[in-house]
Amino acid sequence: MRADSLEEAYGEHPGLGNPVVHRLAGDAYAVTGLFHSSGEPGVNAGVVFGENSVVFVDCGMSVASGRFLWELASARMTGNEAVYLILTHHHSDHVFGMKVFRDKGATIISHSVAGWFLRERGGQYKAFIANMEGWSEKEADSILGDVLLSEPDVMIDDDYVLGIDGDTLRVLVTPGHVASELAVYDPKSGTLFAGDALYEGMPPHTRFGGADEWHTWVAQLERLKELRLEAVVPGHGQLSSSALLDENIEQLRLLLRDVN
Repeated sequence: MRADSLEEAYGEHPGLGNPVVHRLAGDAYAVTGLFHSSGEPGVNAGVVFGENSVVFVDCGMSVASGRFLWELASARMTGNEAVYLILTHHHSDHVFGMKVFRDKGATIISHSVAGWFLRERGGQYKAFIANMEGWSEKEADSILGDVLLSEPDVMIDDDYVLGIDGDTLRVLVTPGHVASELAVYDPKSGTLFAGDALYEGMPPHTRFGGADEWHTWVAQLERLKELRLEAVVPGHGQLSSSALLDENIEQLRLLLRDVN
């Protein structure tokens, strides 16, 4: 099923947003503009296909977003693939579609900090977001869907290599935005799925840390600059290039100068 057909099928679902599907090099795809409670530009996700594997990077802020990603990929799937979902961190806009992938038997991968949060706080997270947004329970159900969070299957504290059909994806520990932050690099296509380690069209969201975390963030972005990058998929905003790393580094350094 094509992306435009999917959008027609979903119509005006309040939890979908305005997703745009981008085919990148190799067998990597990015989806930008999925639903976010704060509106545009929404939140992004990714899909990488192997010969007998499919890897999703993040799953959106609603069950509808997760289902959109699954159905988008399923048009190419035989049903016999090994399926993985990598969560770049534990925030609601990157994990609330998780139930779709759990129900499909995906192996879910996250940082151990995200795993702890999803295990200990996941049951209250939807209500927390609804309260923060001023939604009734009915409104939250309509927008977010039947959110069900659970502990991931694989939880990491250090960089991790995921083998997919003779190729590899590198799952990189990139704390700064939050301690649970991961980025996913596909060497075959040169694509970096950066999660909220990178923002496009807006400053980095720094409200979850202070100067120590921002110094760490800069160091991680400097490390990512060593990769061969053909495409950069930020957590929010439009697709970009390696230049986005320098832009975010400069914004963080300006902030650090202001607080020192």
